[in-house]
Amino acid sequence: MKYGKYIREHKVWMLIFFCLLCSVEIFLLTIEGSSWLMMYVAVALVLGFFLGTYVDYYRWKGYFQKVNGLLEDLDKKYLLCELLKKGQYQEEKMIHDILYEMEVSMNERVSDCMRNMQEYKDYVETWVHEIKLPIASAKMILANHMETDYGIENEINRMEGYVEQALFYARSNDVEKDYLVNKVSLQQVVQEVIIRNKKILRNMHAKIHIHDMDVEINSDSKWLAFMVGQVVDNSIKYGKKDELILEIYSEKKEHAVLLHIKDNGEGIKSTEISKVFQKGFTGSNGRKTAKSTGIGLYLCRKLCKRLEHNITIDSIEGEGTRVTFIFPMCYMMTME
Repeated sequence: MKYGKYIREHKVWMLIFFCLLCSVEIFLLTIEGSSWLMMYVAVALVLGFFLGTYVDYYRWKGYFQKVNGLLEDLDKKYLLCELLKKGQYQEEKMIHDILYEMEVSMNERVSDCMRNMQEYKDYVETWVHEIKLPIASAKMILANHMETDYGIENEINRMEGYVEQALFYARSNDVEKDYLVNKVSLQQVVQEVIIRNKKILRNMHAKIHIHDMDVEINSDSKWLAFMVGQVVDNSIKYGKKDELILEIYSEKKEHAVLLHIKDNGEGIKSTEISKVFQKGFTGSNGRKTAKSTGIGLYLCRKLCKRLEHNITIDSIEGEGTRVTFIFPMCYMMTME
């Protein structure tokens, strides 16, 4: 806020002042020998005008500097009105009242949005739990038939995977309310994921190499199993029957434990590797098949941030992909 700009924005005041000044000077011309009086009145009025406007400018400048200072210290800018005092001038009181009305209106709108989101989240979770029953019944019916149709079974397994993905997606914003961090065996988590996918892996004649897994980390076993499952599911999607090689192993570093999941699938283009964690991104490989949703790796990155883990990916097109989960030692030590 600058004084020169303040004066230019109040040019109506200046016009009125100079009209008044001219009228006074014209009146003084009618008085004989009033030249010194005219000069004195002109100087006094001009100085008085600029002094008055500067005082008003300085008051508003201080007010807005205080407002900006409060804003800079606030993480939630919409709480400005809670810290801003009404002030002693009516303009400041009016500004405060306007901000207060805006804050009340915004809080009501946010509350409505949050309530609607919570209702939708509750509906999705309820629907997921309800749909699991017919899926389990269908799998049981297939298991009771001597001649199992692996095509139908695979489709049901895919359906179950998407349902589980929907449930974790619905809960991904409230991980803190639904997770329990304790010591987790990487060997046990990986075995759980492999057992869950054993039929499709057997049908693909996949070669699985699991080694160096005798390590424990601090995490939530359910959320970690889901994330590992999403990565293994991608390896299955983009692997070829009778050719898929899946290698899973851990590596201890000075400040972290790494879990590597490596395959020899189609790989990812170098121009797309930076986008794979974006929501909905499927890439050129995903466009070749209707199986890709672009949600799995996005959820993995999101859940890793919530759990204070990390995830990276490196790939060579046509040779394969390696996804690495990183469990920092400092986080593990604070949980012990």
